[in-house]
Amino acid sequence: MSKSTAWNRIATSLALVALLSLTPLAAHGVEYLELTDLHLIDGTGASTRHVDRLIARDGVIVSIDDAATVPTPEADARWTRIGLHGAWVIPGLIDTHVHVARFPDTRGHAATILQQAVRGGVTGVRDLVGDARALADLERAIAAKELIGPELVYSALFGGADIFKEGPIVQMTSDRAPGEMPWSRRIDASSDLRLLVAEAKGTGARNIKLYGDLTPALASALIGESRRQGLLTTAHATVFPARPSDLVTAGIGSLAHAPYLVWEAADVVPTDYRKRTDGPWRTIAPDHPKLQALYRRMAEQGVSLDATLYVYEAMNSYPGLPKMDWTEPALAWGAKATQLAHEAGVMVTTGTDWFEPRDDNELPHTHAELALLVERAGFTPMQALLAATRNGAIALGLQATHGTLE
Repeated sequence: MSKSTAWNRIATSLALVALLSLTPLAAHGVEYLELTDLHLIDGTGASTRHVDRLIARDGVIVSIDDAATVPTPEADARWTRIGLHGAWVIPGLIDTHVHVARFPDTRGHAATILQQAVRGGVTGVRDLVGDARALADLERAIAAKELIGPELVYSALFGGADIFKEGPIVQMTSDRAPGEMPWSRRIDASSDLRLLVAEAKGTGARNIKLYGDLTPALASALIGESRRQGLLTTAHATVFPARPSDLVTAGIGSLAHAPYLVWEAADVVPTDYRKRTDGPWRTIAPDHPKLQALYRRMAEQGVSLDATLYVYEAMNSYPGLPKMDWTEPALAWGAKATQLAHEAGVMVTTGTDWFEPRDDNELPHTHAELALLVERAGFTPMQALLAATRNGAIALGLQATHGTLE
């Protein structure tokens, strides 16, 4: 069986379960779903096994074969039984790096992308920054079951003055002054981080993203205040001039973009975040001693790596962009760094940065990220699936309800 066929067969089984679990509950009472004759990858790291019967009550698994007792249904319950004839069932995929609310017709376009995600088996996403007004409304609609979509964890972005002068951050919300929104904030050493982080939290954001133009001291202060207020934290692996080790020492939760780890071993880190595309990928090896030390420190402190290999592979075919020669060495270097980090014990997740399918018939690009982890970063298929399920749920703080089938 070809790789694409295998992924599509897994996605078909997965999407069936995802859609049924997210369908609005009937008004008449409790819903039971019984799946029979399936191969289960439960997301815990256990081997694949055959399951005769899996039962869920109102979307919560209550029995897998002899594990737990089959409940007696309530008088008004509805019981749906589906025979899968040996199909594969896995936890919903989680993409830890998406941007769904950055387009014209923001709310409508984002809703379409999220609905496509569920059809492709993605049941959790971390949006690493878009218009929080649209994202908050989508989160509410999904929670209220007005819209079928994945669990949505969205972010507020913080950075220095330079990142708000041009580029996608400026274009994100054209009706407001760049850097002056509670979900997209320009900061410096004089900023009241306690207030600004509280305002970001008030938008419904559960994650703070550090983007660029941040000194080690300012990045550390922001990470500390975000954690104090109970928020998750994510940063580009280098935020110029702050290095990866500065972020790890400060307690960052996850680092995004494996190729940007290269700056850990550079003699000098530029202050201009736009230099991130000029990484020394041809002169600094991914197994440089400073990088090996970084991988070990990340593993010790539980810092996850949102590798985003797919975006570097796909950037040369991104609509409206010219060919960018730097992406090829960045991908090769980032893939090897991801492999070495994984071998050192770093928890790798599947993030794409270019999530949305190109058309209605294409799967979310999360599936392509899975394939790249196997083909370019040395993961086994099971290790890649764990990155996309259990690891993603942990990174998003959703491990109590997502990431495994238990």
